Amino acid sequence: MVVVLKITEAEAREARLLLVDRLPAGLEIDNPNLVDSDTVAGLPWIKRDVEPAHTEYRDDRFVAAFDRKPDQPAFFTVAYMVRAVSPGTYVHPAVQVEDMYRPERYGRTAFGSVEVVQAR
Repeated sequence: MVVVLKITEAEAREARLLLVDRLPAGLEIDNPNLVDSDTVAGLPWIKRDVEPAHTEYRDDRFVAAFDRKPDQPAFFTVAYMVRAVSPGTYVHPAVQVEDMYRPERYGRTAFGSVEVVQAR
């Protein structure tokens, strides 16, 4: 599956943003550093507006840091690949985005749930 996150700021400002997307327990990230064929670069429908300055593909979360400039659009898209590994119903934690040096500038999504079913 492809996770697509669309981040929208109230106004485009210079910032160092940190995005943290914690994964539900039944999913794992396909690390593009290990599996080149699973990168989102091969999916032309995903717009890569802003390249992250740093990314981490951890076991339980995706982390990306962005150096934002005021002349960039106030919105951008981030995407990465995941795969289902364990059937079940899991809590999907909220995604958090924050300015690392201005804590009053932050945002988060709602939490939800995801169900992984075994194919028959």
